[in-house]
Amino acid sequence: MVGQTALGKYRLLKPLGSGSNGEVFLAEPLRYPNFRVVVKRVHDHAANHPKFRQLFEAEIRSMRNFSHPYAVRLLDASVDDPIGPCMVMEYVPGITLEAMLEREKCLETERVAKLLGYLGHALEAAHHAGIIHRDLKPANLMVIHAGEPSETIKVMDFGFAGFVARPHIQLAELTGHGPVFALGTPEYVSPEMIRGDPVDTRSDLYSVGVILFEMLTGRLPFLYPQMEQVLAAHVKSPPPKFHQMGCGHVPAGVEATVQLALSKYANERHQSAREMVQEFGRVLGEQLWDSTAPEGWEPTEHSGRYIPAKTPASRPGLESTAGHDPFRMADAFEVAIPERLIAAKIRGFVEDVDATVLESEPGLIRLQVGLPSNYSSRPVTESSLVNWFKARLKPGVSRGKEPIAVELQMEKPDPTLTRMRVSVACAPVKDYLPRDLNLWRERCGKVHTMLKQYLGGS
Repeated sequence: MVGQTALGKYRLLKPLGSGSNGEVFLAEPLRYPNFRVVVKRVHDHAANHPKFRQLFEAEIRSMRNFSHPYAVRLLDASVDDPIGPCMVMEYVPGITLEAMLEREKCLETERVAKLLGYLGHALEAAHHAGIIHRDLKPANLMVIHAGEPSETIKVMDFGFAGFVARPHIQLAELTGHGPVFALGTPEYVSPEMIRGDPVDTRSDLYSVGVILFEMLTGRLPFLYPQMEQVLAAHVKSPPPKFHQMGCGHVPAGVEATVQLALSKYANERHQSAREMVQEFGRVLGEQLWDSTAPEGWEPTEHSGRYIPAKTPASRPGLESTAGHDPFRMADAFEVAIPERLIAAKIRGFVEDVDATVLESEPGLIRLQVGLPSNYSSRPVTESSLVNWFKARLKPGVSRGKEPIAVELQMEKPDPTLTRMRVSVACAPVKDYLPRDLNLWRERCGKVHTMLKQYLGGS
């Protein structure tokens, strides 16, 4: 890869390292050869993940809308570059926490506290911006001025970051078929990601707990030869006590803070990065949150807080969304429902109306209701005459039974609250234009009402 050009404007100079998801290169912009940037190229196996594209694009969106002194900035990105999906980030000279721990094994408690403070500030800002990292680990943390009084940290590689405000319900959860994928690095992944439960900002705090455990003891909490054993331990096994590993020098309150972060369920942990940092500092008698705050930094319009996407306001009845398309009907309502119940509720609707689930992306689910059992939307490749003949033989439906394409969009106006806005749009399925507009409006209204009832909307 050295010598090749990313995005047509960044020449790769030398490799800096390789991880489970990608390889990293030092690069120079062609227009500014004295400047340095970092290019991360995603490995092919990661790019082949069934949800890669939307997760990668979500990462780009989230990083473009977020900046913080303790987080590496995204400069450029492309999912379709000739060398593969890649991101261009600011170059930060330093050493990864992973490399530092390999050299020093474990760190003094006061030093760990400072690093936690910097990390906590970056995460608190990201979480308030509606972003979760999902892959926190020492390899993604760059230590600057390591070992010096000015030692700080920068969070790199927001991995498969995602918007907290847009729940991602995987197809397997809606259909009951296929695996539920858990993203992240096995040694640091949260139990809820392994279980396939909805993930929020507190998943990142579990990963921070693993990192703290490693910095203080010199080892990971779960050491097993097989990945399956490690994942099972995250879900079921308590971490070992510090005194069992010869780490009795660590204050009991510090260990309690780490053990709390490693709780198996999110509601048992600290509820924010700030809370974790403050508790860690309280044990040591320090104002850790204040002493590690970035000096002189204030959030801008697009950093440190979530900017919600515009969604239709709630209306008293189903209405056409465009004058030129009288058959597309849409409405919105609000629900107060735990995210882990959303999949079960929608799956119940799917099963009761015999719907077909087409796709599920963060904040978006597409369904089709009433499709004939022998209908196929796949394009045919024969001659135009054969195509015309086959189109004429499409499965027929009776008047008022035309299939309905349903699109659900879900988003939290405030990621810190459980209340969610749901938009429902109904449209005809290709090849089946409704023959009675009034009857079509009535049927779309029933679909909307059913979904509202299933989700407990208001």
